[in-house]
Amino acid sequence: MLKLQWLFSAGFLVAMLAGCAGIQEPGNAIYMHVDEKPSPTARQQKYPVLVRLSAYQDARDVSDPHLLGVATTRVLGMTGKDIMLDSEVAAVVGASMKKRLSDDGLQFVEADQAQFQLSGVVKTLSVDIKERDYLSIAIESTLTDATSGRVIWSGVVAEKKERYAGVSGNSKGDVAAFLKTGLATVSHKTSESILSVLMATRPELFGAAGVAKAAPGVTVYTGAPPVVAPPAAATIKPVAATGMLVLTSVPGNVKVYVDDVYYGLTPLEAEMPAGIYQLRFELDGYAKSSEKVSVRRGDRTELKVELHH
Repeated sequence: MLKLQWLFSAGFLVAMLAGCAGIQEPGNAIYMHVDEKPSPTARQQKYPVLVRLSAYQDARDVSDPHLLGVATTRVLGMTGKDIMLDSEVAAVVGASMKKRLSDDGLQFVEADQAQFQLSGVVKTLSVDIKERDYLSIAIESTLTDATSGRVIWSGVVAEKKERYAGVSGNSKGDVAAFLKTGLATVSHKTSESILSVLMATRPELFGAAGVAKAAPGVTVYTGAPPVVAPPAAATIKPVAATGMLVLTSVPGNVKVYVDDVYYGLTPLEAEMPAGIYQLRFELDGYAKSSEKVSVRRGDRTELKVELHH
C-alpha cells in the first residue's frame, strides 16, 4: 500500500513539472512549436497589407544551425552539454516574426500576391544554462517593396535576459519557454516599429493618416519618414548632417570602440556624421560586446549596453 502511494505521489509530481515546463517531444533536442493559429489577443480585422516571408538567414558563428548554446548544469530530459533545437534557429525566428505581425493585422500571402517582403538575419541567438540562465538575441529585419525592392524599414532588435532557475533546476520545457519569451519580446518590438512606419508612409492601407513613432528598444537602420508638406521657404531650417550618439553601460567606465577606433569610456556622448557604425565595448573581467547602430541626421541615438562576466 505504501509503495502504491509513493508511486502515485511520484507520478503526480512528474505530471505537475511537465505541465509547468510545457510538453516536449521525446529525444535530446528542445522542441519549439510556433502555433500559426491567431492568438487570443490577435487583431480580428486584417489590414489590406499583403506580405510574403523570405527565409531569415543565420549569421551566427556556429557549427550547427540547430545549436542554441551550452548547458553546464543538468537539464531534465537532455543529455550532453550542447543545447539543440529540433528545428533550425533561423526558421524558428522567421515563424515567430510572421506570427507576431499576423496577430497585429498584416496578411501573409504567396510571392505573386505580395505588396511587401519581410526578410532578416539572426545575428545573435543563444541560451546558456549555467549558474544562471542567460538569453541573448539580436535580430535584424528588413521590409521591402515587393515590386521595386526599395527598403521601407530596416532595423535590429536586441534582447538580453538572465534568471535563476531555482533549486529544482531546468527541464527542456523551461528552456523552450525562456527562449519563447525572448523571441516574443523581439518580434513585438519589430512589429511595432514596422507598423508605425507603414502607417505613416502608406496611410491609405490603414484608413487614416499615421505618425511614425520610435519603438523602444529598436535600432532603426532605415525608416522612410512620412511625407509632410514643407513650411514656407522663409522658415525652412537646414537639417544637420550629424547626429548625437549617446552611450551608457552597466557597469560604467567601459571602453568604447567605433569602427575599431577608440572613442573613450562610458558614459559617452559624441557628435557623429550620419551613418551606420559598428560599436565594440570592452572591460577587463567581462565578455566583449558588439552592437551596430544607425546615427540619423539631427537626431539622438541612445544605447545602453550590459556586459557580463
